[in-house]
Amino acid sequence: MKLPMIIVAVTMMTLSCVAASPDESAGATSAAAPAPAIAAPVMAATPGRIGYAELKALLEAPEAGILLLDVRTKEEFDSGRVPGAILMPYDAIATSFAEPDRSRRIVVYCRSGRRSAIAADILAGMGYANVSDFGGVDGWKGALER
Repeated sequence: MKLPMIIVAVTMMTLSCVAASPDESAGATSAAAPAPAIAAPVMAATPGRIGYAELKALLEAPEAGILLLDVRTKEEFDSGRVPGAILMPYDAIATSFAEPDRSRRIVVYCRSGRRSAIAADILAGMGYANVSDFGGVDGWKGALER
């Protein structure tokens, strides 16, 4: 019997602790004004994984407009890359990457998958809504470009 009474008491105290506006505290009454809009934080989409077959199909379809980022070092990039990839080291993305179309399909990859996962999260945090992580370049079954 005590628990329901405590719950009711706490609820009543919580609901009665609403701060009065300056007009209300001075005794003025006003019509209900709409509450100011509060900007909700932008929630970035969680980057998904993409497999070889899907990536290959996207690269073969120019209308897909895919942006393929190799997030390894320049030396690794020069040693062999997925055809069509652009070098963008993962540790430079936050300061150097500037794709104006935040909805463009972006796929990232590295050597093993660790740096590409970090890069995908950074891009999503920057507001890019269509980011996929291919993982490591060893998952690419086609020929590498040099």
